[in-house]
Amino acid sequence: MQLENIVLVAIAGFLATYVHMLFAMWAPKFGLPRLDFPKGLAMLTFEETFDGNPPISLGLIQIHLNGIVFALLYANVIAQYLPGIPLVKGILFGGILFLASGLFFVPVIVRHGIFFCKEHPRAWMTAFVVHGVFGVVLGWLCPIL
Repeated sequence: MQLENIVLVAIAGFLATYVHMLFAMWAPKFGLPRLDFPKGLAMLTFEETFDGNPPISLGLIQIHLNGIVFALLYANVIAQYLPGIPLVKGILFGGILFLASGLFFVPVIVRHGIFFCKEHPRAWMTAFVVHGVFGVVLGWLCPIL
């Protein structure tokens, strides 16, 4: 794998994560509950400090690094096994991430129940939409290596 391909995939992952995060924050504008992923990741990783809550910038760094890692995983391993054109592959990958998040990460790590069932009753809808948005942007921008 060439360096320029890694950089392109990393940029696609960064941008897909940025759009994903914005849609999660703007969800109330679309009638869905807001999911604050940067704050949640910062609180999960660093808990409270002596000065109170950890800075949200740490959560922003974490969520973007996650997006870059998932983009590299998508481009190098998973996309070749998914059917369809790149946009469809990206949407399918977003669906896989939604299922993995809702069935493993949210209930086991974050402890908000399967598909956020201990949070807002429609939080799963926001998670579904934003993971789909992540997949659309990733499929659109990311080269499959």
